Amino acid sequence: MLWSIDSAQANGKHALRGLAVALSQIIRARALETLLMDAREFHKPSLDAEDLLWDDSLPLNAEGDTRASLMRKASRTLSVELNDAIVFPAPWERWRLFKAFQNMGEKREWGAWRQDSNHFGIAWKPWPIVWVSNGNHSTMAALIRGGGKFKCHEAYDFSPVLQAVRTDGVNWIRIDTEEVLSPVRSLPMAGIFEIGRRLMTKPLDMAEDAVPT
Repeated sequence: MLWSIDSAQANGKHALRGLAVALSQIIRARALETLLMDAREFHKPSLDAEDLLWDDSLPLNAEGDTRASLMRKASRTLSVELNDAIVFPAPWERWRLFKAFQNMGEKREWGAWRQDSNHFGIAWKPWPIVWVSNGNHSTMAALIRGGGKFKCHEAYDFSPVLQAVRTDGVNWIRIDTEEVLSPVRSLPMAGIFEIGRRLMTKPLDMAEDAVPT
């Protein structure tokens, strides 16, 4: 994974950005496999921060700060292009996703996807990562069927967490004590995290093509 990240960075900021988006597509594909191939009803795929990172209650420094308490709310939010961003919706009902497939698109009942009052998401900088909290099924369908623009209702700077935690691809590790916080459950997410650490320390701001709002 580090070889891939180093190679992408050597080619330039857009290659590094593209790798982060590609890794997010791997994560979404695995979640879709669970949703579409698992016969249980209401089985929500592992597509939220708790699943992809570590337990939010774990302290990350001597002061006892957690992931949530270290993040700083940004003064402005962001709008992103769905097909060119790290976006994690978490659909949990197959029929809702299939309904979106049926009705979304040019010359179909719902038309091309566009965000409405049902769609909410939070952005984490510096990538940015967008965590969709409402409108999960139609947003996932839009990602699969062609994209669109998504305006996040809040944005947070994740840099303090990136300064407190590192990963070796096997574990999440507290930097101040070298204590293992948790095993890595998603290698692609560990790669995205490492890309975030590089974006934080180098002038490769992945949010530069996102639109502040």
